[in-house]
Amino acid sequence: MFSFIWRFKYLLSIVCLILFAFCFKQLLNANIYFDSERIINELEAANVDINILDDNNLVFFGLSFEDSLSYQDMLDVTAFHKSLKKSAYVKRVFSLVNDRQIINTGLFPISKKVLKVSDKESYIKSIKKIDANGNNFISSDGKKLLFLVENASGLSKDDSRIFINSLYETDLNENMTEVFVSGRSPSELYFEKKVIQEFIILTLVSGFLCFLFLLFITKNLKLVVLTVFSVIASIVVSLGLSQVLFGGIELVMIITPAILFIVCLSDIMHFTNKQSNVTSSKGAFFLMRMDTVGKAVALTSITTAMSFLTFLVNDIVPILRFGLITSVGVVFTLFIAILVYAISVDKNFNESSPVKVIQQFTDAIISFLKNGQRSKSFHLFMAILIAVGLYGVANVQIDNYLTDEINKKSKIYQQTAFFDSHFGGIKPITIFLDKENVSDLEVLSQVEKSIKGLGFVVDFSNTNTTSMMLEQLGFADQDLVNKYFYICRSSDEGSLATLEKLKSLENEYTSSGLEFNYSGAGYLFDILGNDLTRQLIFGLLIAIFSIGLVFFLLNKFDFNYFIIAIVPNLTPIVVCVGLLYLNGFYFSLSNSFIFTIVFGLIIDDSIHLISAYANARKRKISKLESLDLVVSKTGDAILKTTLIVIICLFPLSFSEFKSVSQLSVITILSAFIAVFFDLVYLPLIIKRLTK
Repeated sequence: MFSFIWRFKYLLSIVCLILFAFCFKQLLNANIYFDSERIINELEAANVDINILDDNNLVFFGLSFEDSLSYQDMLDVTAFHKSLKKSAYVKRVFSLVNDRQIINTGLFPISKKVLKVSDKESYIKSIKKIDANGNNFISSDGKKLLFLVENASGLSKDDSRIFINSLYETDLNENMTEVFVSGRSPSELYFEKKVIQEFIILTLVSGFLCFLFLLFITKNLKLVVLTVFSVIASIVVSLGLSQVLFGGIELVMIITPAILFIVCLSDIMHFTNKQSNVTSSKGAFFLMRMDTVGKAVALTSITTAMSFLTFLVNDIVPILRFGLITSVGVVFTLFIAILVYAISVDKNFNESSPVKVIQQFTDAIISFLKNGQRSKSFHLFMAILIAVGLYGVANVQIDNYLTDEINKKSKIYQQTAFFDSHFGGIKPITIFLDKENVSDLEVLSQVEKSIKGLGFVVDFSNTNTTSMMLEQLGFADQDLVNKYFYICRSSDEGSLATLEKLKSLENEYTSSGLEFNYSGAGYLFDILGNDLTRQLIFGLLIAIFSIGLVFFLLNKFDFNYFIIAIVPNLTPIVVCVGLLYLNGFYFSLSNSFIFTIVFGLIIDDSIHLISAYANARKRKISKLESLDLVVSKTGDAILKTTLIVIICLFPLSFSEFKSVSQLSVITILSAFIAVFFDLVYLPLIIKRLTK
């Protein structure tokens, strides 16, 4: 392969430019997919129970007023409610305006409106009763209102955008101060706007920082320009491939550019680091360099690609596509990196010489780590870190929040927090009871009290209604003959807390023979989200075992190399989990896949060390000298690539999307810890386990 690339390097460059142009054209009209769309589809497929409300099409709309609502304010609110109800974008609306109170008359229950606005006196009386009894649609201070809006089914994205924007532009009167909108549709529209902005900004910032750093450590402008262009080409081709194969780009692929930056720059760094002079022909020098370094670089790309391919074992469409596209991107990046190096050798600009300060810094770190191999205090500190890591791994939990994908400083998070703080939350859960299991109707009111006691908000129940009342509220067409139901909401408290509450409810009525069933996007998200998170963690274990197996096979079935490949790379992840756990970390859909990415990236350094050690031993250098040489020379490249990882990923820590910011934090922390284990403990393990 290396000979083929050297021989046809310029022809291959033309082919790559054509491919780049084609993929760039595809990206000009790229479609952005959102994770929530795939997860919602999974929820809908799993939802075999009755859907009372279209939870996935529900919009939570809030109004905030400066003072308590006057009679005129409420007239304006009533008019707004009626206009919403008539909108072509809306199926039905629930608010204080049409909320009804059930009254038992002895024969048949009747209902009457909670709010009366026929005249000012009636309004004052009704609002006093509302204040005394409480209501789901008005806050305790009387200044905030909630509207539950069920959109018309089948709205296009453009129609949803028009409707959501119209809600944000609501302005009833001078007393109204702010509007709040939450739910699936507004979240997706917000993501659509932000993800494109972040994709462009973060990629440009990371690229500029890497350009400067490469210039500092190579002082070779031609090589740097060609390297940066090769990274851009890799990104465009990878994402263009997604557009061609899948008709769009997944939201999670916003992190693909940073990964390809790291892989490409790492490869170039190892190719150009501490090269010997070209004493023979350029072709012979290139092939010699490929033999000593190129094979290790190729192996690191293969193992990194393998770690991404493990995402194919789970059922999450965005993650599956991300794994496939990124693995292909990593392999293509390897090809581009080799091609760039071949051209740089042929054109005599493959040499690199770092700025003196940077070289002094890396030399000082390597000297410190060499001393660490003999330092008891250093080993004690590392032992403490490992103990913290093991404690964290043993105790960390799987949990999922609806807002896991967004950071707390995000505007959309603040919108959601408004409903959590004042109206019980936006997480929809419907609780069912089969009528045949309810022998005493008195227990139904007790069940509702228990549900509310657990912290759920009950918006509506059919336990004390007539068919006429169900028809008035838009539930007449539902197949509810054999079921009692409670339409509930909860705050975004996490799947563990919600599922524990439901279990507590079941335990309370075990002796009564009641059987509870659940539906709603919130409940199904909890169940499915936890299962999918476990699948992603299982994928990480597959990646770890697979890469260990590769080393086992490549080294003539020597099990010691399985240990050499796994221990120094698994330990940094364990330590990272422990340190994060001390700061409230938990596994979720938004972060569980990150550790597989991290493992695929940090194992590259171990492969380079092992390969360099094997090459030194082939040259009949003693074991101790080989290890010292490896730490000095290969360690220099490892330190520089670690700095590249930090520089590439640091801008991502400011992302509004939690999976992106956590990728930055987790990878930087793991890479930093991995340097210590690769340059201190991996040589010691090699010394102990190899001949």
